[in-house]
Amino acid sequence: MTLREAGEEGPLLIPTDPEMTMKTPDSNAPMKPEKLHATTGDEILAELGLLNTHAIFIMLSMGFLWFLSAMPTMSPAYLAPPTNSMDNSSFLSVQDEFNLQRSLVDPAELTSSVYFLGNLVLGQMYCMAADRIGRRPVLVWSLIVSGLAGAAAAIAPTFYLMLLGRFIQGSFFNSITMVNWVLCCESIAFKGHSYASVVFGVFWVAGYCIITPIARLFPSWRALQFMTSLPTLLFGLLMLAILPESFGFLIAKKKHASAEAWIKRAQRWGGRRFEIDVLKTIENETARVPEETTLAESLRHVVHDPKLVLYMAIQTVLWVVDFMIYNALSLTSTDVMEGDSDTSFLFSGLVELPCYFLMPIALEWLGRRPTVILSHVLSAAALGTMCFLSAAMHPSIYMVVWLVAKFGMASAFMCCFVYGSEIFPVQYRNICLGFCATISNIGAMMSPHCNLLDHVFRGLMFAVFAALCAVCAFLTSFLPETKHSH
Repeated sequence: MTLREAGEEGPLLIPTDPEMTMKTPDSNAPMKPEKLHATTGDEILAELGLLNTHAIFIMLSMGFLWFLSAMPTMSPAYLAPPTNSMDNSSFLSVQDEFNLQRSLVDPAELTSSVYFLGNLVLGQMYCMAADRIGRRPVLVWSLIVSGLAGAAAAIAPTFYLMLLGRFIQGSFFNSITMVNWVLCCESIAFKGHSYASVVFGVFWVAGYCIITPIARLFPSWRALQFMTSLPTLLFGLLMLAILPESFGFLIAKKKHASAEAWIKRAQRWGGRRFEIDVLKTIENETARVPEETTLAESLRHVVHDPKLVLYMAIQTVLWVVDFMIYNALSLTSTDVMEGDSDTSFLFSGLVELPCYFLMPIALEWLGRRPTVILSHVLSAAALGTMCFLSAAMHPSIYMVVWLVAKFGMASAFMCCFVYGSEIFPVQYRNICLGFCATISNIGAMMSPHCNLLDHVFRGLMFAVFAALCAVCAFLTSFLPETKHSH
């Protein structure tokens, strides 16, 4: 029973659990349950609580998408290895099947580059759509089409058709790794954002590391491409049936009835029960936000806000540099330990695991900005040291320092998601983050070719990486601290 009787005017109040009602000493009539006077959506999410089935479902389901995304993103380390580390392996690579000869620029490296080219060309379009029509429809569509395109690439009869499939599959990288993160952050309490980053990170590492056993069980690029794409399609069909829309999006778009239904669902799934005037919360949330009717108006507001433009510019530099260095280290990870490409690749994935547990602690204790700066400083120091080390002469030291550099870059890259989702306002979050992440594909496209710098002189690649990390640490000092912004 609601507190608004049939025919009455006024906002709908979310019903409470009958078990929560109390009787007065002088009357058998139940007392009204506690009424929450929330002025923001974050207050409602905090009141619902974090440790309930609904919040956990959102966190795990959206985190699992990073598992699905990691597989096709990192698989080119086996599909088309950029080094000679797997020449003596039984794995049938793209180079082997299509008889592609390695030269100064290896054509097979397009297997990775074209994946991020697709995201560069089309990725921002999906992020903009997510701000206009909703996170859920864009996310579900991305999962289904990405899975289909990846599976089609696995059976492509020619090299160029395979690249086309990878191009389409990669175009959804942003939506599968960013729209889901935004949906999660907009649907759980703010204090859960750092913990969600742990869940997402663990899933990413799991998807990263599972590539090796799949490659060992199915030693062919076609089987690996298919096995890393099909789960995305299947999970997309599942999400089509059960995934709710982002609560933050419903509030921002003034979808009052849908927001009420969302709260009821969360309460049925274990969230704390209370009464709330959703219309009043929507009015408070949107009072200072101009009504947007077109995408052009949203873009016009962003580009005419100097603060948003500055934040976007700095975040874009961070995304480009972090993605380039992270991807370059990952793709060449099969070559870190000579003669043992599988163990080397696994270590490069597992070393990321500690950062996903340590970073939430650092983000809470030190703050967002200091943590990002320290991550880049650590990476710069390790990468600078790599310039003077040789894998042949100092294999153990080389491996340890390399892993420290990978740890630092994984930490910095993870912070991009946490920090970025808090800097930008919800109405423009996907547009701003989507722009940063889309442009970052330029760095990812360059990553398979970064080892060309070592043809100039040995260690130049690591020297350039170290210098870029130092620049990122400096630029981050101009960003605001968001730890206490919610």
